Amino acid sequence: MSAIAKAVKIIGSQTALANILGVKQAHVWNWLNIHKRAPAKYIRRIAASTEGQVSESELLMDHERP
Repeated sequence: MSAIAKAVKIIGSQTALANILGVKQAHVWNWLNIHKRAPAKYIRRIAASTEGQVSESELLMDHERP
């Protein structure tokens, strides 16, 4: 499971994460299903929104996977 998928599961939904980040739910869907990672500019906010259950390092590792 990718770190972004783990974050969505912890937060509760794609829509909830999108609202926290100020983006559309469709963006989160794309991160999950097409890109398999969150854009780097959102990594700190995603980690903070999961209260550390998903770390910045985990989210960055998604960028290293092919």
